[in-house]
Amino acid sequence: MNKKRCYQIVFTLYLIIGFAISNVSKVSALNEGEKASDFTLETNSNKSIRLEDLKGKIIVLNFWTTWCTYCQEEISELQSFYKEKGGDVELISVNLTASEQSKQGVLQFIKQSNIPFTVPLDVNGEVAKKYNIIGIPTTFIIDKKGIITKKILGPVTADMLQQLIDQL
Repeated sequence: MNKKRCYQIVFTLYLIIGFAISNVSKVSALNEGEKASDFTLETNSNKSIRLEDLKGKIIVLNFWTTWCTYCQEEISELQSFYKEKGGDVELISVNLTASEQSKQGVLQFIKQSNIPFTVPLDVNGEVAKKYNIIGIPTTFIIDKKGIITKKILGPVTADMLQQLIDQL
């Protein structure tokens, strides 16, 4: 390969990387210390839920899919946590329905798994985009003022959630 061709490749890569970096900075990734983005979604029980309506409560906001092995394992931990904390903490477990084979399959999974907590369905992927969900499961702990106090990538346990809630 001649020098001119090498320079062209390096220059092209430089432009691509520069473009990618400039676009990454435009993504509004929610991090600890930032206000949680409001959203409204339909739930598995055909009700509408709006995050802003839960202000004043501690919220565990979890993102998952039915095909994710870690998510499936995490469900029993979330169920245990929900039974212990029930009314003190809102557990909102958003299914990334846009990444699923079918909404009906998700509803069937929820029923078979006896999930007792609220499951909003992100049918269009808009909430996943707002929260910049790049891996699942992902969980956010949101304080009573609506501020994200913790972002957890990967599965959580009931004990882990309890410890994080106790710190608030």
